[in-house]
Amino acid sequence: MQIKFKTEALAFLFGALVIMLNFGDDHTSPIIGNLDTIFGIRLWPVMDVIYPLASILLFLAYGAAKSGGNTKLNLKTILPIAVYAVALILISVDDISEVLNLGVKFPEAYWIAAMWLYPIISFFAFFSYGQATEKQANN
Repeated sequence: MQIKFKTEALAFLFGALVIMLNFGDDHTSPIIGNLDTIFGIRLWPVMDVIYPLASILLFLAYGAAKSGGNTKLNLKTILPIAVYAVALILISVDDISEVLNLGVKFPEAYWIAAMWLYPIISFFAFFSYGQATEKQANN
């Protein structure tokens, strides 16, 4: 029971971070986004670093919880991690560009697609990773 609660809590927190990352900017509309400013305008650059790092840590912690701490890396566990990393980069490319002073700008159509694809890909990769680590631990 305790392990199930732990994995459910990690899944809930991961979902909250997916929402924060997905609606953290206002690319498509001035009334959508800006969740980065929950902790104040001065902290939004810090939150643009904390949200992705926390989501990666929760992603990995979920797999560890599902496997009982016995996670081994193989194709079935690395693939969901890689897919999530790509999705995370695609939704955070504007923040990465700003930090590195690249000046990369994307059209509104990119952000509309990214805002739809990121949560779908993230949840699929997250639960696939948990399932792969759980199966691996049971074998």
